[in-house]
Amino acid sequence: MSLVLCLLFHLAGPDYRLPKFLILPILLTAATPGFLLGLWLARKQLKKQFWRLTDSELSCGISRPQTFQLADIEKIIVGLPVGRLGKMYQRAKPGTAAGASVAALSVVDPRWNTVKAMYLASAQKENSLLICFRDGAWLPLRLVLLPNGTAIIDALKARFKDRLIQSYNYSAEEVRRLRRSDVNELIPAPKSSKN
Repeated sequence: MSLVLCLLFHLAGPDYRLPKFLILPILLTAATPGFLLGLWLARKQLKKQFWRLTDSELSCGISRPQTFQLADIEKIIVGLPVGRLGKMYQRAKPGTAAGASVAALSVVDPRWNTVKAMYLASAQKENSLLICFRDGAWLPLRLVLLPNGTAIIDALKARFKDRLIQSYNYSAEEVRRLRRSDVNELIPAPKSSKN
């Protein structure tokens, strides 16, 4: 549609007037895909922010929730890997060289609110969980800033004390697999290579 309009204006020249009966259909045709995409993205984000824990399952979403059976959990790892930049910001205490550089960055580019954003991201990763299922799928949970998020995390930690791993060193492959994931979304089990 855009290509047709562009060619029409280009070939007809700047004096061409679009007929009034075409203006509304063109606007509706152009705006509808963007509106529908925006609704889909908003629904997807809202779904990942509503979590519920029952005696038998953990569910995500309001309508048609995605459920995860608690009986299928193999282990729970406390904390997700923090990248190099996140570690630098964790060390950025006032009065240190890292702290001075963070303060300078915040002054240079205040719209990013660098210090707060990085501290919040670090806090989420340190207080997050990686739920490993028996089939090899992973569920990285970063619920700390969501309503009832800390309560769900604490309840999962209490319920699975025997399968809880506090200090875990992630391999490079595990970090790569987690980096490709979206927040609070299931990472399917890796496909095994059959020879």
